[in-house]
Amino acid sequence: MIPRSACVGCRDNFYNGPMGDNGRCWHAKSGKMQTRYRIYSHVRPTEPYAFHEMRVPSCYGERGAVFYNVLPNVVSLKNVVRSKRIDKESK
Repeated sequence: MIPRSACVGCRDNFYNGPMGDNGRCWHAKSGKMQTRYRIYSHVRPTEPYAFHEMRVPSCYGERGAVFYNVLPNVVSLKNVVRSKRIDKESK
């Protein structure tokens, strides 16, 4: 199950409040955490650093953004903004 903290910023996060079924979004049980690549709808994919690598749920959606599970062929991995990773072992 996806933790509530991973849902912050998702367009369906309001289902995690008291109004939703048992207070959870219906995607919480079936979704999984994965690395995805975000680009905003007004940005050209060929611009440098247009894509941002993020660790988000598979069902995560953000208004004005598109998420890819795999980078398009026109994008080089060196032009991706990488997120800071926190190792669980280092905590």
